[in-house]
Amino acid sequence: MGNTFLNLALLIIFHFSMSTFSMKLTNILTDQSALLTLKDHVTHDPGNILATNWSSSTPVCKWFGVSCGSRHRRVTALDLSGLGLVGTLPSHLGNLSFLSFLYITDNSFHDIIPVQLSNLQRLKHIDFGNNSFSGEIPSSLGYLPKLEILVLSENWLSGSIPPSIFNISSLQV
Repeated sequence: MGNTFLNLALLIIFHFSMSTFSMKLTNILTDQSALLTLKDHVTHDPGNILATNWSSSTPVCKWFGVSCGSRHRRVTALDLSGLGLVGTLPSHLGNLSFLSFLYITDNSFHDIIPVQLSNLQRLKHIDFGNNSFSGEIPSSLGYLPKLEILVLSENWLSGSIPPSIFNISSLQV
């Protein structure tokens, strides 16, 4: 009876350990998948930065422009500023659930700003300045509780600033 109980206890501990391990793998793989989708949406990379640095054979946290948190080893910052990239932002970026800083200023990203960015509840800084985004500013950006800096200047955005943006108490710029 004692061995049966011990075996059952070990099995339960092993199961929960593997579930936690599996969940962490899924999370970093989710980050990797979102960033590889971004890479696929880039139609011109003049310095071949993404082509030569963003590969599934290299850990995500070592990719150019990607920073990860030390505690959870999840993507916390993405800085692709000034690389001359041309492309669109995929909705998959909304899966980077630990992202706090998103800088893509001075590129040629175009089309709309994905509403899925509103999924990024930890997001503090967005700098999309000097690109070619068009369409309206998504009102859903006004529901980012920690947003401090929002830069959308020098794009082709139309319409007015959504009222929800003015309700972000943490917004400074």
